[in-house]
Amino acid sequence: MSDDSLDIRDGGVMAVDTGQLRLAASGLVGLSAACDVLRSTFETATRELAAHEATAWPAAAFAADLTQLLDELTADASALAGRLRDAADVYDIVELEAARRAAEGGDRRVTDLLDRRIFAARDRSPTAAARADLLLTTWPLLRHGELQRQIGGAAVPLGLLGGAAVAAGGLALTALGALGLGRATPDRGGSAPPPVVEVTRSAVREAGAAAPGTLAALAERIPREGDQVRVERYTLAGGERRFAVYVAGTRAPLGFGGREPFDMSSNVQLYAGRSSASYESVVSALRAAGARPGDAVLAVGYSQGGAITSRLAVDGPFRVVGNVTFGSPVQADPGDATLQVTVRHTDDLVPALQSGGHPDRAGAAGSIVVERVADPPPGIADVALGAHSIDAYGDTAALADASRDPRVGDVHERIAAFGGDEPAEVTTYRVRRSD
Repeated sequence: MSDDSLDIRDGGVMAVDTGQLRLAASGLVGLSAACDVLRSTFETATRELAAHEATAWPAAAFAADLTQLLDELTADASALAGRLRDAADVYDIVELEAARRAAEGGDRRVTDLLDRRIFAARDRSPTAAARADLLLTTWPLLRHGELQRQIGGAAVPLGLLGGAAVAAGGLALTALGALGLGRATPDRGGSAPPPVVEVTRSAVREAGAAAPGTLAALAERIPREGDQVRVERYTLAGGERRFAVYVAGTRAPLGFGGREPFDMSSNVQLYAGRSSASYESVVSALRAAGARPGDAVLAVGYSQGGAITSRLAVDGPFRVVGNVTFGSPVQADPGDATLQVTVRHTDDLVPALQSGGHPDRAGAAGSIVVERVADPPPGIADVALGAHSIDAYGDTAALADASRDPRVGDVHERIAAFGGDEPAEVTTYRVRRSD
């Protein structure tokens, strides 16, 4: 297990800190000025040495080379500072445009403010605006590059037919993004009545588990087989109740509307931004464990479970303070009160259905995206979706935990603080559609 391809970032179209770029540019400007001062000092010293017969020749021989070197350093530092400032201008416009697209249809005051900022940024640098437009145009076409590379490698034996499949797959993913699919959004009314589900308590262990403290611990608690939902209830000093819910992935990939609610029918509904039997099952399980509207919930989901927890975060009856997803086909922006941790593999088809992820940084301050290539060599075995397995995502979570990235350390602290020091009451649930 290698962390060579591990990418931890804040999310959004670009993972660039423009403030750091401008800080580096200022440092280079300072270096350029220092070189000028050094050259001036050296020229003064050279003139003084040249005035004496004993030092005139070595001073003249050395002066030309050092002066040329200092001139080159000054010019290079100034040029690099300019390029860094130009890049910062480009990325600022990209981030503003992404934020504007994400805010479409929301608060008019927010969109008006973004429009003014975009106009000012574009007016300051038309060249940066043109480069930003190019990045925004090519991002939907390039964001699935690793997945398409692996599909192409696996399809080599198929010749032209394989090439056509790669092209069709890329166009299909781009089209899904353009249609706005794969996004968890609040229900604006008009949905069918919620399906009736049966929730059966399978196991209860009083005070049976300490609060998790790492991403790998969260992944490990997601149900693997049998029960689909695990709920941990924490009682803090003073009587406050908090809940962590862990939601499994699809259990019936070929099922449509049978007794198993974690089926393809629920996948399609969640992907289209609607409720589903599996979602209603999770809400019912939390209620059965004692959660009430407004209670704090840490939601953790794998695959379809990630689509469920994302919908819970944007439209559920509880106060979701953290949404941690592994390989989810659905993206969400739960707002600035919810920590969003997205773990996905760039060679996994399922999270590719997110249309590349949210165009702007999503979630509360400290939210992160963790990505890596889970299985780099392309091959026919990729058809089995090994990069989508929960074990592969557990490995990625462990790599992130061991990365020493301060953003991951902050997530660890928030996870540990959520449950406190007291063990949890653990309940697992088996859910079914009603007959």
